[in-house]
Amino acid sequence: MWLTLALFSAVFLGLNEVTKKSALKDNAVLPVLGLSIVISAVLFLPFQFLSLFAPDTLRDTMFYIPPVSTQAHWGILLKAVIVLGSWIFGFFATKHLPLTISASVKATRPVFVVLGAILIFSERLDLLQWIGVVTVLTALVVLSNMDKKDGADDRESPRRKMLWIYFLIASTLLGAASALWDKYLIAHFDRMAVQAYTNYYQSLMMVVVVGLMWYPTRKRTTPFRWKPSIFLTAFLLTVADFLYFYALSDPDALLSVVSTIRRSGVVVTFVVGALLFHERQIKRKAVILAVVLCGVMLLYFG
Repeated sequence: MWLTLALFSAVFLGLNEVTKKSALKDNAVLPVLGLSIVISAVLFLPFQFLSLFAPDTLRDTMFYIPPVSTQAHWGILLKAVIVLGSWIFGFFATKHLPLTISASVKATRPVFVVLGAILIFSERLDLLQWIGVVTVLTALVVLSNMDKKDGADDRESPRRKMLWIYFLIASTLLGAASALWDKYLIAHFDRMAVQAYTNYYQSLMMVVVVGLMWYPTRKRTTPFRWKPSIFLTAFLLTVADFLYFYALSDPDALLSVVSTIRRSGVVVTFVVGALLFHERQIKRKAVILAVVLCGVMLLYFG
């Protein structure tokens, strides 16, 4: 069951990357990110309301949000900070990099999750898994070098283009840290509470971020425009995370396997992105993407 949930989560995550790219096109990054987070939080409010004031309505369903301890709130708040940092870096990178590059690099996140599991949880890799790690990291370097020749905006300087690569790497590493922290949170606290309160805390933080970083300079930067794809971005990510947390809540679920399958949604992103956005060097990127996926599969079977 948890494998099926992880697979569907991958599909929704891949579609989320496409709608995110559309939402960010010629649009202000921080308001788009902030609105998508607020919308995600709003989607949980009906379940939160019923759980508080009519608990018997949802108590035996998968949508019940139980009260959690102060310790849980601190853990969830830490997750919110990590995820928000990953998203801020990731949204800027997604806006300025070709979708086939940004999505492919994000597909390497399971590698860092595995490395984190080795360092933090003392897990060991077999030969196939080590080959997978080396394969994916090598492909990541190749993709980064390719982007020097194929930046999203030819008017930007090489130094500016590399800045977005660094943003993308930071987003990927923070995302991996979040996945490792998820393993602890889901093992100790309710999955719906973790997802709901994460969105609530992120919404509050984004109000501050948008108010301080974007609003004062909004007339001198890229203007914000509402797009339906902003709502789709929030909805698809909410569903993807819901399935992800549901999968992790299974006692038999393996974080490394779930993360690997979840990132396979990059295939959906690559195909749809290549068709809709007509990005360059598709054949070369497809080869590198195949190498990335081969490395991920080696990790999976290893």
